[in-house]
Amino acid sequence: MSISTNDLLNARVDLSDVLSWRVAQTPRFIRLFNASGAARVATNTEHLWLEGVDAPKTKPFQSFDYDDSNETATFAVASAVGWQVGDLFHILGDTRVLQITNVTTSAIVAKSVGDNGSAIELEDAPSAGTLVFDSRPIQEGSSQGEDFFMQSHTESNYTQIFRGDVELTGTATAISQAGMENDVAVQLQYAMDAIIRRMNAALLFGVKTRRTASQPGALGGLYYFGAQPDGLARPQSGAPALTMAKINQAAQDVTDAGCVPDAIICGAGQAQVISTFMASQVQTSQSSRKVGRYVDAFVTSAGGAVLKVVVEPSIPDTDVWVCDARGFALVPLASRALHTEPASAPGVDGRKAIILGEYTAEFKNAKQALCRISGLKPSALVLA
Repeated sequence: MSISTNDLLNARVDLSDVLSWRVAQTPRFIRLFNASGAARVATNTEHLWLEGVDAPKTKPFQSFDYDDSNETATFAVASAVGWQVGDLFHILGDTRVLQITNVTTSAIVAKSVGDNGSAIELEDAPSAGTLVFDSRPIQEGSSQGEDFFMQSHTESNYTQIFRGDVELTGTATAISQAGMENDVAVQLQYAMDAIIRRMNAALLFGVKTRRTASQPGALGGLYYFGAQPDGLARPQSGAPALTMAKINQAAQDVTDAGCVPDAIICGAGQAQVISTFMASQVQTSQSSRKVGRYVDAFVTSAGGAVLKVVVEPSIPDTDVWVCDARGFALVPLASRALHTEPASAPGVDGRKAIILGEYTAEFKNAKQALCRISGLKPSALVLA
C-alpha cells in the first residue's frame, strides 16, 4: 500500500491504514504493536491505562515457629490483611496444604490439613519464604463470600509528534529522473519509511517526557518501562553465553508474575546464538543444496509457552528480552493519527507536503510482562 499523487489533491489524507500495512512488512520491534489505532485512542497528551495482572495471591513470611503442643505453625508477616480464618494455602515449593486457625495483624497461625505427598514435615518448614493462597471454603447457606474486588492502578505515557516535510521546486518536479525521485508522492513514501524507523527507535529507547513551553513531549519505550527498578530482570555476572536455561528462567519469571510470555526480542547476533540451540537436531539430505538454520520460535520448558523470536538490530548485543507482548499498543492522539496534507505556501515555485502524526505507546503490566536478560557474552565471541 502506497501514497498516490491523487492523495495530495485533498486537504488531508489519513494514513493509518498505510502505516499498519507498512509496519506489518517491517521485521522490526514495531511489528509487535497494534498500529492501526482502531482499538485505542488517546484523549490527552498524557495517556493513561489500567494495569492489572491475575497473579497468584501470595504473602512473604520473615520467620516461622512451630508449636508441638497443638501442632500449629505461626508465620510472621508484614501484614495479614486479606487473609482470614479458614483460608487454605501452601508454602511456595511444597505441596502440604495448611488451614488458618488464627490471624493477627502481623502473624498467620495455621495447621496442616493434608501433606499431599510432601516429604517435608511441617515442623521442618523453612524459616522464611512465601505463602501461596489456594482457596477459601464457604459454608452452606452463607451470607458473604470471598471479596474479589480489585482496585487497578494506572500507568501512563506521553504523546510524541512525528513529522516529515517534503518540498520540491517546480524545476525539480519537471525534470525526468530515474526512479521518479523528483515526485512528491515518492518522496512522501521515503518520509513515511523514515518516520516508521523513528517510531521504532522511540518505542525502544524513548524516555517519557512531559511537554513544556520549551521541551517537546516524548513517549517512553521498552527500556524506560522494562528496566524499572522493581520490574523483572535477569542481570548476568561474568558475561556468560546465552543458554536455553536462561531464556526458560526469564519465561518462568514472567509466568509466575501472572503474564504469558510470547516473544523473545534480541539482536541478530543473539538470534544466531538461539539458532545454535537446535544444531544437534539439524539433518541435511545429500540432495539438498541449502545450508544453514534459523529458529523463529522457542518452546519454553516452563509451561510450554511458544515464544516468537523477534530480531531487532537496535537491541544491544548483550541484551535479550522475554516479553508478554499482548500489552503493547501504538496509540494515536484523537484526530492526530498519521496523515499527509499539502503545505505549499501561495506564490512559491514548488510543492510541499507534510506527514504528521501524534502517538504514544502502551506497555501494559510492564513490571510483570517484561524481563530483561542483560550482561550476556557478545554473540561474536559465542559463535567464534
